[in-house]
Amino acid sequence: MTPKDKAMELMLKYYKLIPMNTVSFSKQCATIAVDEIISNSLEWMGCGQEDEEILYWKEVKQYITEI
Repeated sequence: MTPKDKAMELMLKYYKLIPMNTVSFSKQCATIAVDEIISNSLEWMGCGQEDEEILYWKEVKQYITEI
């Protein structure tokens, strides 16, 4: 799945989950989730290295902010 598709998928999941939700709130929730994934991946890898997975999630986060 492309980072753009994953960004949209995450936002839509939060949007549908919470009644009376807004796009802005969905973006915040999706961004928090992606930040946690990136943070945990960096801790697991150690030394602040970035691999393809982390770069993928950073791209997802970028698309979330652009939607």
